[in-house]
Amino acid sequence: MGLIYIVLVALLAFSIISAPVAAEASEDEKKDSDIITRDFSFRVGEGVRIGDYRVELTNVVSVMDGLVEVKVWKRASQFEDWRVMESRRDVNLDGGQDRGGLTLMVTEIFDRDTVRMRATYRSDYGYPEKYITERALVPASIPKLEVSTSADSPDVRSGDEVKVTIIVRNVGNDTARDVALQDLPPLPQFRYVAGYPPKIRNQLQPGESDTAIYSMVAVTEGEVTIPAMSARYADSKGTIYTESSPSVKIEIKPRRKPDIVMEVQQPAPIDHGGRGIINVSIRNEGDGSAYRVEVRGQLRSDGDGLRLEAGALDRSFFEIPPGGRESYSASVIGARGGSYVIDLKASYQGDGEAMQKETAFEVAVLERKFEYLYYLPIVPVVIIGIWLYRRYKEYKY
Repeated sequence: MGLIYIVLVALLAFSIISAPVAAEASEDEKKDSDIITRDFSFRVGEGVRIGDYRVELTNVVSVMDGLVEVKVWKRASQFEDWRVMESRRDVNLDGGQDRGGLTLMVTEIFDRDTVRMRATYRSDYGYPEKYITERALVPASIPKLEVSTSADSPDVRSGDEVKVTIIVRNVGNDTARDVALQDLPPLPQFRYVAGYPPKIRNQLQPGESDTAIYSMVAVTEGEVTIPAMSARYADSKGTIYTESSPSVKIEIKPRRKPDIVMEVQQPAPIDHGGRGIINVSIRNEGDGSAYRVEVRGQLRSDGDGLRLEAGALDRSFFEIPPGGRESYSASVIGARGGSYVIDLKASYQGDGEAMQKETAFEVAVLERKFEYLYYLPIVPVVIIGIWLYRRYKEYKY
């Protein structure tokens, strides 16, 4: 009986001692089962409510290095923590998840404005709720550049000069620093003349703009796209930004060429010793101007049957534009009957290329007229008649 009493007392004492330990273990298991993980995305200037905690994204320090700056604070508490977090690394705040705080991790940085974050905390804190911070309501002091690219003409001819204008304007509310245009490889369809690669000022105040102009000459035909021009710059904190302009398309058409046409109005057949008028018309039927037009005329036949004054058909014109016409006249004198050929040659330049046109025409000169020549056959008859008459008179007497 005494032995049974001792055993019961021992069991009672053991249960009393082990009860707190079991309760503590049960409480730990309960805590572990109440820890949850939630992923969320937010932007610079936004915050997330998790229970009494507030997590605010203040800055993306570096997308390349995976660094962001956050502010974490607790409502109705003096807890406040500013942290620069590295991507894919846990950060325990206010004791972390095991002590009722938060454990945060940056899982992905989309750009310089948006990140994805993972939070681990007690389940009774509820779901993350997004809100706009007071700092986001105040305009941020950051530079912002606008870049535009334009050509003076979207349609050009091969050989034409094209001017490309690049305008960079700071439409932000802070100074853009270390501004530089990204160099583009030269296009094979153009020959660059001046101003390339384009340069602008390396610092632009809010509202300021700068312009760069470069010139090039079209050398091939077809449609060409001038790639977007990018401007790289930094803000006061050294954050790098890039802005680009739209691309520009240019249609390069075939080279403009002049086409000289010579029209000659030759005179009617010229009498012996008479004068004839030759009318010459020079017309440009091409789509480019003809420069330094030199017209030369030359009598193909030798001799002096047709007198053409030296240089009578020669003319010079500095320019004949497309559709333009020049006319002049020259006189010739017929000295001997026959048909005479005159060569007319025009040499000119179009867009640096030497060109030439030729034509020929005939001038007829009538044979000399002897008005009393048809009386010659009658003279012998008259002489014979007079002689017979005189003989008749002599024999009669």
